[in-house]
Amino acid sequence: MFFMKTKNQLLISLICFCLFVFLSPSMAEEIDAQKLLKRVDDNLWANTKFISGRLIIDNGRKVRTLTQDSWMEGVERSYSHYKSPAREKGTKMLKIGGKLWMYTPRTDRKILIAGHLLRQSMMGSDLSYEDQMEDHKLSYSYSATFEKFVQFEGARCAILNLVARDKETTYQTRKAWINPENKTILKEERFAKSGKLLKRILFKDYEIIGQRRFPRTMIFRDMLKENTKTSYKFDVIKFDVQIPAKYFSQSILKR
Repeated sequence: MFFMKTKNQLLISLICFCLFVFLSPSMAEEIDAQKLLKRVDDNLWANTKFISGRLIIDNGRKVRTLTQDSWMEGVERSYSHYKSPAREKGTKMLKIGGKLWMYTPRTDRKILIAGHLLRQSMMGSDLSYEDQMEDHKLSYSYSATFEKFVQFEGARCAILNLVARDKETTYQTRKAWINPENKTILKEERFAKSGKLLKRILFKDYEIIGQRRFPRTMIFRDMLKENTKTSYKFDVIKFDVQIPAKYFSQSILKR
């Protein structure tokens, strides 16, 4: 009788151990981090896209809103035209390759923003000019590894650690909070080479647009500032649109 009781206890212990090993997400569940990151890219990225949106800049003392139209082609070319407020109306930005030009009607001149200037705040927002230029596939630029599962905003998310493949990449490391169920990124942190946290971005208001699940809102926080945030609201989003060649020529800056 004692032998049977001991045997049953051992069997129960073995079952519990197996359940712990095979069902515990932190120990047993395998995540192909690179594949998951690629599925996120498939949601967010297109060969071409048009966005009409608003940058809502809150510096802790006042809030101002900039409206803009942007056209993007691949990772190399983009053009943005600011429509309001009056002070920024007519401002244009053109990215070709790794170069960014900016035209302001107040000065009636275009300038090349390069070097350390790219890291400066864009129009007082929490985005740098480098952030504005960025439109690459994370799965191409970074190697991803799975860290752990966490609960975030009601979803079970996988935290991925991203390490840049190219030493010239602006942010050498990142963390991404990704919902594996619908392949959406909910949060991202971007770090300096030293490991210091520079930017935190939240992705909100996801909608099905065409074949993609895309966020209508991105909230940027510059972690080197206090009490600031910039919300990027996408009012119109169109993927795989035809873009006139003139939009990616320097001649458009003064039109």
